[in-house]
Formats: sequence, C-alpha cells, structure tokens
Amino acid sequence: MPRYRVTIEGRAYDVEVPDPMERPVRAIVDGQVYEVHIQSDVPAHSVPAAPATRVEPTAVASPAVPAASLQPIAPLSAAPSPIAGRSTEISAPLPGTIVSINVSEGDVIEYGQELCVLEAMKMNNPIRATQAGQVTKIMVGVGKQVQHGETLMVVTEA
Repeated sequence: MPRYRVTIEGRAYDVEVPDPMERPVRAIVDGQVYEVHIQSDVPAHSVPAAPATRVEPTAVASPAVPAASLQPIAPLSAAPSPIAGRSTEISAPLPGTIVSINVSEGDVIEYGQELCVLEAMKMNNPIRATQAGQVTKIMVGVGKQVQHGETLMVVTEA
C-alpha cells in the first residue's frame, strides 16, 4: 500500500492510499479515512498551488494526479444512518481470488463486518460491509477470480 509523509503548513501527516486506481480514491490520513474525488477535467493552471505543501514519498508513488477534493467519511466504528430497503453492491476493490466467504445469503450483518477475503498480489484483503443489513445475494464462490469492480455480493438494509 503506498504510504506518504505529507507536510502542509508546517504540520506533517502520514497518508496511506490502499488502491490509487479506485474511484473515489480512499486516503487514510493519520487514521482518518477520506474520499478523494479526482477531477480530471480541471486544467492544472487553474488550481492554486499551496506554497507550504511538500510531499515526501516513502514508497514508489504514481504520477501526479489532477486537483482533488477531500471529504471525510465515517470510520468503520461509526455506522452510517440507515435507509430502509436500500441495496448496496459490494464490489472487488482490485482483481484477485476469493479465498474465503464468511457469510451466507440471508445473514444479518453489521457495518464493518468482514464478508469475505480477496487474495491479491499474495496479500489477503478483507472485504467489509459498507452498511448494516441482510446479505441478499452472493455472486462469487471460493476460488473464483474476480476483476476490479466486479460485484461480490448484495446487501439490503433492513
């Protein structure tokens, strides 16, 4: 996972980016999760530069990205407010192989609960529930190779 040490106005932050190709990009800044929405249609000259900002990569970084806006999202310990009956597709954050499925269709789950494990690049990546509810459909099985964005299961809020 790419890690960066970012200094903004004299204050240093540790930033992790689990999947730089994910949209929106998730950035973990000192333990707080942010969604970064990439605006690829904004010309670079229209974005004012922050003179006191310096990025020191501690891992190989991808090329510079266009302007981005940060919006904090709830950490896994805080469940979002439920909207009854809303279905959410849980999708693969990167290509890999399903090595375990920890729920069954019909199971009632909690926000942040581990649903399955996806092996990618010799690492096990837990796939967690993005909402509380009931597993209504499991679209994969153990050993199935999946692509980025492929639907793994569907969860409906109760």
